Amino acid sequence: MSDQIIKVELSNGEQVDFDERAPRTLFEVIISDILIPKYKENADWNLSLNIIIEECNRLITKYDLSPKIKLGLLNQVEEHLDKDIEELTGVDKIEILFLNMDDYVEDIRKLILAGKDKEDLRTSMAQMVMPLTIFELSELFIYLGKRTFLK
Repeated sequence: MSDQIIKVELSNGEQVDFDERAPRTLFEVIISDILIPKYKENADWNLSLNIIIEECNRLITKYDLSPKIKLGLLNQVEEHLDKDIEELTGVDKIEILFLNMDDYVEDIRKLILAGKDKEDLRTSMAQMVMPLTIFELSELFIYLGKRTFLK
């Protein structure tokens, strides 16, 4: 795609000017007009994130955009977590991203304490985290790291 401003149409029919050098406008519209309303409607953070990622995939395919815009969109979502998105639920950032984080940590603790050999432990942990998205896995690693290193 060349360095020009183009009009892209979102799945909700809204038309947005997109400048690949400054995609923030597109990200803000996706967050305010798709992510937040979907989250208000379904109260499912993971589903809402997947919806905007699919929206981004659709735009990438339809308008031949760089796949890197997905990362930019997720970074923009993260900037909003401490502000307007957090206000939707009244819970803190880690709870928004991953509501059952402590459950996963407890399951990991139980697996480690169960005395399984290394191969069984690896298989059990892989099965446990397989349904998680990369975004959720990242948050799990950050959460575990903070619990370990900031004690």
